[in-house]
Amino acid sequence: MTVPVRVSVPTAVLLTILLLVPWTVPGMPGVSAAEPELLSQGKPVRASAVENNDPELVAKHAVDGSLATRWASHHEDPSWIWVDLGKASQVQRVEIVWEAAYSTSYGIGLSDDGVNWTNAAWVDAADGGTDVLQVSGTGRYVRLFGETRNGIAGHSLWEFRVFGSPVPDKKPEQEPESGKDQPAQQEQPEQPASPPPANTPPPQVPSAPSDRPTPDREGPPGSVVYYVVKQRGDRAETIEDIAQRLLGSSARWPEIVQLSKSIRQKDGKYLTDPHTLLAGWVLQLPDDAVGDGVKFGRLPGSETKPRPSPSPTPSPSPSPSPVAAQESVDGSDAATGVLLPLGLALGGALLLAGLVLAAVRLTATVRKRRAERIPFDDSVLRTDTSAAWTVDHALRALIAACERDGLDVPGVTGVFVEGSTLRLRLTNPASVGPAPWAVSEDGQSWVAPLSKLQAAPVSDGSTARFARLVNLGMSETGRVLVNFALARGVVSLDGSVRARHEVLRRWLGEFTGNPWSGEPRVVMVGDGLPRPDQVEHVSGFDQVKQEMEVGDGGVLVLSQPPSSADRDFLAERFADPAFGWVVIVLGSWPGAKWRFTARDDGWLRSGFLPQVRFDEQAAVRRGNE
Repeated sequence: MTVPVRVSVPTAVLLTILLLVPWTVPGMPGVSAAEPELLSQGKPVRASAVENNDPELVAKHAVDGSLATRWASHHEDPSWIWVDLGKASQVQRVEIVWEAAYSTSYGIGLSDDGVNWTNAAWVDAADGGTDVLQVSGTGRYVRLFGETRNGIAGHSLWEFRVFGSPVPDKKPEQEPESGKDQPAQQEQPEQPASPPPANTPPPQVPSAPSDRPTPDREGPPGSVVYYVVKQRGDRAETIEDIAQRLLGSSARWPEIVQLSKSIRQKDGKYLTDPHTLLAGWVLQLPDDAVGDGVKFGRLPGSETKPRPSPSPTPSPSPSPSPVAAQESVDGSDAATGVLLPLGLALGGALLLAGLVLAAVRLTATVRKRRAERIPFDDSVLRTDTSAAWTVDHALRALIAACERDGLDVPGVTGVFVEGSTLRLRLTNPASVGPAPWAVSEDGQSWVAPLSKLQAAPVSDGSTARFARLVNLGMSETGRVLVNFALARGVVSLDGSVRARHEVLRRWLGEFTGNPWSGEPRVVMVGDGLPRPDQVEHVSGFDQVKQEMEVGDGGVLVLSQPPSSADRDFLAERFADPAFGWVVIVLGSWPGAKWRFTARDDGWLRSGFLPQVRFDEQAAVRRGNE
């Protein structure tokens, strides 16, 4: 079993300094072993699945070098993700930066073909955070295979980093034909790998060994074999399907990538993630490709061009003649011999001092951020009161219309104010609705014009059934409200301290201030929470859970996830339909029934609702753009 090593940020900085010292100060011995290079960043990657097919959780985010994006699998075991390093490489180290939903038992595998895997490391009883695994092996593909996970969510990670060094290419051996004397052949120098020059077609890549014949084709000069990706149902074809159908083996898809990665597509993009193709994209194929849709000719559109790259380095100026060089050296050799080592030593000392100062500042910043517990404001926030009046009037009109037609008032999961209409998402389908409500084909939604609802008679009866309906903010199509009473479990709210505290304060304003809210009891448990005057504050869950009687409603906010015993207590209470409490945990917790993430840019994300803007003013500005 491999034991992951956990490394803190300040420690990593200091280790880097110690490694740099021998190379900085002249006269000190250096370390001969080269530091392995990062091989995985920006390389093609593939995963078993993506949570809810969310484009913000796709596999390529695991190798983009950013700790603000991540990959997440479906909520299932096992799950996996692998990266294609582009060529066989000596793998020395693997680093994994886990999200809160991490693998508790997982392995690292190496493969030459993406099909047959050799286990290089295995970890049991992992605890998340950052794992650093020292491995040894050779392969082109490196896979993380998550066998089990720590909660009900999927396997999720911020970064999957592979370190090592590419295996040098072997030069082909020249073998003389049997029975013939062959003249000595001059060995050609190996050409360095570099991007193709502008306005030239991409290099031809030899196909994998195959018994497939190469068809005779006719076309204008510069013709290549290519294929235009087609739409299949609700998605574009996959690169594996294309390789299987046109090349005879799905394992040959890397050949297509190598030939097509320099092609600029009609939308201006390049092939960066081979497992996310778009309909209409052009792929160059190996010469032996045959099948429906295979074409031979010049690529559609413009010529194939390399991806944008930094400007080439200017050529160095011609060196002076030996005579001129000798004349210039005669007067400066002595000074150079003294000043050069001194300058190197002084530069090394300044670099070392700068790195130490950076490490001290970084440590202070991290400690300061960890110490932040109180947000900029503790008051309960109210959102748009005019919107609350509109929704309240519509709900009362709904009750009156149902009473008029002798219908039961439906349970409401969410309310969406979209332009000039208001849409109810129902808990259970209902095929018949009272005027002016129109029923959707599946019976899950009722829609009515706002103008008719505002003119409709309203009921003076109780709206307690909607008491936990909360305005989350503005989506791209309109205002979104969700009924927290239907969570029937813990709701988690993650994000930076400032962002999640602002969202929480808005939610509390909704729970306590809307016309349909009633007067719920609000209790906050733990430290580091906003402290508005309108709510109760206690230090421990035990102080309040005995008062959470079935039938009594309220809002409970926990500063950290509940203990095992408290989870069992809450599960038992939520199992009773009469239990009317909403329980919110601040922070990421995979055991939550609903999970929200508040971002610093004002957007609130969840896995079951459209993204909404929780900052009301920002939402108004966006609508006026």
